[in-house]
Amino acid sequence: MDRDSRIRLSTTASLRREAFGALVYSYKDRRLLFIDQRLLPYLTSDGTRTVGEIADSLAAEGNIPGSRLEKTMALLEGLRRKGVLDEL
Repeated sequence: MDRDSRIRLSTTASLRREAFGALVYSYKDRRLLFIDQRLLPYLTSDGTRTVGEIADSLAAEGNIPGSRLEKTMALLEGLRRKGVLDEL
């Protein structure tokens, strides 16, 4: 996923917060996914900020090390390919 992408949860998916993060259910393929809490700021985004802006604010708050950014982008791209996230 590109840092300039704007994303939001797909209309074919639902998110339920849990103690470990969240569960995402995809109505498209009836898949249940376990989501780490570090991905929640991206999955709850309304698309007004870019993925890079979200990552920068998390890094500034000390919630995500810069070294994890590349892995996070790969995870978000995987969720987009599975139809969980829509790129705006």
